[in-house]
Amino acid sequence: MYSIITEPENMWLHSREYQRLIKWFQRRRHELGLDQMQDGDPMDPHHPYNQAFDALCKEAERHWRSERNYWPSPLQLSHAFFQMKDPIRQDEFTA
Repeated sequence: MYSIITEPENMWLHSREYQRLIKWFQRRRHELGLDQMQDGDPMDPHHPYNQAFDALCKEAERHWRSERNYWPSPLQLSHAFFQMKDPIRQDEFTA
């Protein structure tokens, strides 16, 4: 099993897995009807979208560990769920 901890230099691999995580979360949110919810406070911990966060992250982790032999980090899971920028990719700064 590999992860960002065991292979930190393999950015291409982690980026590829992160893109797959994003697509997996998009599909699961659609299947559960969470992508149709527009009402409610996004900061409300009782909103169904936020309630699904823990369960879907655990489901994704189990799937990735058993099917892909990859252990996504909690940061990768949370960023992918909320469709944020890949947390592993390094920023490119220019002066």
